[in-house]
Amino acid sequence: MTSQKFDIVIVGAGLIGSSIAYHLTQKKSKKNIKIALLDLDFEGTYSASELNAGGARMEWCHDINIELSKSTIEFLASNPSLFGFRQKGYLWLYDKKGWQTYQSHVVDFKCQHLEIEELSPKEVSRRFPFIDRTEDIEGATFSPKDGIFNPNLLKQFFRSQAKEAGVVFIDRAFVKEIMKKGDHSLEIVYDQVTKEDVFHILSGKEMPTDYPKIKISTQLLVNAAGSWAVKLAKLYGHALDCKPIRRQISIFDCHELNLSSYGMIVDTSGVYFHAEADHILAGYATPHESSGYNFKYDGDLFFETEIWPRLAHRMSKAQALKHRTGWAGLYSVTPDLSGIMGCVDKTYSIYEAHSFTGRGAMQSYGVGLSMAELILDGHYQTINATSLHPNRFQDKEKFLYEGLHI
Repeated sequence: MTSQKFDIVIVGAGLIGSSIAYHLTQKKSKKNIKIALLDLDFEGTYSASELNAGGARMEWCHDINIELSKSTIEFLASNPSLFGFRQKGYLWLYDKKGWQTYQSHVVDFKCQHLEIEELSPKEVSRRFPFIDRTEDIEGATFSPKDGIFNPNLLKQFFRSQAKEAGVVFIDRAFVKEIMKKGDHSLEIVYDQVTKEDVFHILSGKEMPTDYPKIKISTQLLVNAAGSWAVKLAKLYGHALDCKPIRRQISIFDCHELNLSSYGMIVDTSGVYFHAEADHILAGYATPHESSGYNFKYDGDLFFETEIWPRLAHRMSKAQALKHRTGWAGLYSVTPDLSGIMGCVDKTYSIYEAHSFTGRGAMQSYGVGLSMAELILDGHYQTINATSLHPNRFQDKEKFLYEGLHI
């Protein structure tokens, strides 16, 4: 069996894992640290980093979610062309119940110095004239600092910088064993699989066992495996209450509707949409969706049942939409709809950063920075993310239920 040795191993090369690798290299200038970034599929064909809607917003219920998003958005805004960042704002439409939830957090937003405008239904129609059916809208908010970006460009930036700094990339690595050694080190065994087997493995299907096996010794492990983090955690004895939930996105045309001047719009119904090149992108979280590794897009059925009726209810110009295509990806959902990050085993230096429940892309810079500080300095400095430690699920009073989740 081939053997390798690294000081730090990160499993999961999506936006979160790549950001952690990048930030570790930014901080380790005076330390000779060997870092490896492993993934089953560096192309990210089924990764949430590639399949999300690309939104970035700061409007959340809890300070930590605001701060992680704010940090990332400020980074995107520092070089918008590099990351395809269109800072055209978020328009959020609320029904009566949703408006009450928003109002209960206004003080928090002001403390965080967020720029949020409150709009009446009439003001919504004046500034967004295509939204002409507002009878059930209680109020709305517009946050001009938010926007839409290209997650792939951000991920490639993190990776290119990390690789240039010496991080070793290991692709097609299917981790099978994680063993705790007497000297407090870890031994990781992974199969070197083929590209053809990636989908079957990610879907949870049984695969042959005759792959080449490679062993890695390390002093520190980071689980950044997204929707597969729960499976990886089992290998080192940590039970996670996270579930992979399918989310579907449709791409369609509407010749009467030009949204190119606008950012993300979130409807009272939960449908969110924005311009995507010459088309429109819209997503919706189907209620009571079963958990599992399901990447099937339901096509016309999903679009005609879930997307079109809700948009037509809000906009008269949405009566004539032409469905083009779409896809399905996964949210890794926690019990309180907030992410997980922190050290879960100090003896063996095992860390986790995953399950951001649909906001991993927009929080990736802040998460990577915070995790690098925790790993190398032993504590958070820039953003205190202690409240996202996974042990919070042992006490419901420590839950961070995110009511502004979509």
